[in-house]
Amino acid sequence: MAQYFIGIDLGTTHSAVFYAEQGEDATLQQLTIPQLTAAGRVEELALLPSFAYFPHATEFLESDRQLPWGKVDVIVGALARELGGKSQGRMAQSAKSWLCHTRVNADEQVLPVDALEEVEKVSPAQVTEWYIEHLVSAWNHKFPDTPMAEQQVVITVPASFDPAARAITESAANKAGLRARLIEEPLAAFYAWLADQPKWTDSLNVDDHILVVDVGGGTTDLSLIQAVDQDGSLGLERVAVGRHILLGGDNMDMTLTYHLAGQLAQQGTQLEPWQITGLTQACREAKERLLGNQDLADATVVVPSRGRSLFNNSIKATLTQEDVQQQLLAGFFPAVTLGERAQAAQRSGFAAINLDYEADPAITRHISEFLATVEVVPNKVLLNGGVFNAKPIRDLLEQRLQEMLGEHTELTMLTPAHLDHAVAQGAAFYEKVQQEGGVKVKSGLAANYYIGVASPMPAIPGMAPPVDALCVALFGLEEGSDEQMLPNEFSLVVGETVTFRFFQSQGADVDSLGKLIPSFSVPALSELSPLSIALDAGQYSEGDMVRVCLSSRVTELGLLLLQAHDVKSDMVWTIEFQVRES
Repeated sequence: MAQYFIGIDLGTTHSAVFYAEQGEDATLQQLTIPQLTAAGRVEELALLPSFAYFPHATEFLESDRQLPWGKVDVIVGALARELGGKSQGRMAQSAKSWLCHTRVNADEQVLPVDALEEVEKVSPAQVTEWYIEHLVSAWNHKFPDTPMAEQQVVITVPASFDPAARAITESAANKAGLRARLIEEPLAAFYAWLADQPKWTDSLNVDDHILVVDVGGGTTDLSLIQAVDQDGSLGLERVAVGRHILLGGDNMDMTLTYHLAGQLAQQGTQLEPWQITGLTQACREAKERLLGNQDLADATVVVPSRGRSLFNNSIKATLTQEDVQQQLLAGFFPAVTLGERAQAAQRSGFAAINLDYEADPAITRHISEFLATVEVVPNKVLLNGGVFNAKPIRDLLEQRLQEMLGEHTELTMLTPAHLDHAVAQGAAFYEKVQQEGGVKVKSGLAANYYIGVASPMPAIPGMAPPVDALCVALFGLEEGSDEQMLPNEFSLVVGETVTFRFFQSQGADVDSLGKLIPSFSVPALSELSPLSIALDAGQYSEGDMVRVCLSSRVTELGLLLLQAHDVKSDMVWTIEFQVRES
């Protein structure tokens, strides 16, 4: 019976699946995904839009919600996106970005953020599970004799995902019966490029630095890969990743939406919130037409309004080629100098609970900041993401990067794989080379990780006890690595609820495992979600402080585990970074 390598891209706006049968000569293929495209109509599409729609009880007949594997109560995919654009408060979107929210637990019921009173909110984790379940069902429908749960599966996540967000993704996969490996999206995009090369060594040389710019629907991910000498052969190593940037194609669509909404307001037409959603979809389609044909002067955008005659009551606006050039190209890809950093906006005292969107829309400025942080000038660039389907955007970014890096840098643009499918394709190819051999990009952890350690200090009025940061895992530590013992001894509180604080830094500047960052330098690190737990007291009393040695390792799924070993017994306590504070 055939066995397969499967790559899943759980995108912010689309999901995709690629696969290859095990065997050296097997080619990578894309899974078409059955989904509802109208009431009672199922079509197989290359992409599954990452939207979930909660229909009204009277909106559909039961027969209208039938998929090949059974009836659904919540609609996922193309029809969900279409229906959500015509009504307010019934569609959940951007669930992936909510998984690493700094103030909202991924298990909190917050979606849809604008839910109607009759719509029961669900958690980002639950929505993620629905997407995975849909993809698993699509696979099992096509390959009933080789269920996905029995295959080698890789799921991609943003390089900037913290361990908790990675673990939530893994948990969602587990609930669907999968034992999946996680890899970073920019890395998967690079593997897709490798898969398309007859001989990749003809395109790269030792000391080449490849900047991967992955601009998806909701996020921008940046990574740096270096070609290195490995005992006389050319090897590859991922040397840096950027922070989590909530900025992508959706921001561009919203920019055009508010531009046109402002024009309509000046003409006396005030749009309702539900119409803004419909206008956004119409702007996305108009944008793609205008960017795809620069000879096209303008495109008509139609916004539906309520009434018996949809045509007679529709609102029309015009999006021009000049609008696209000024609002998108100039706004998101301005000329910047190397080292220029993203701008921060003044914050309001109160804000609605929503995603932590970037204040600065200039993607070029975020790239400049990343390169200044890693102190590397790349000489090759690989673009990925649906945004770059537009040739004007690709050409402009190449121009901006060349201007930024200077005339002394000979910049080469690597030809990308299919921009909408590359991440899923690369994930499948990654698993194939892991199992059957081939070129591998050395990667491992995307950051240095630290745990907070209370610093001994006499009580001082008005001053909280300081917390130092202990380095427990280094950038680049490989998945499935052996357990590493830290050289220090510490005291661990057992039997009562305590809080562990975690930090990360995405530079590779730590000297050694176990290095202690003093409390006055800790603010330079990025703090992750804390973990509040009570560790089993075992033979000790509640609240005892036990002398322990620490060890760390990265599991095969890319999750970081800490273990505290009692120096006086065989007791071991495991502290998992993937659990958020409840």
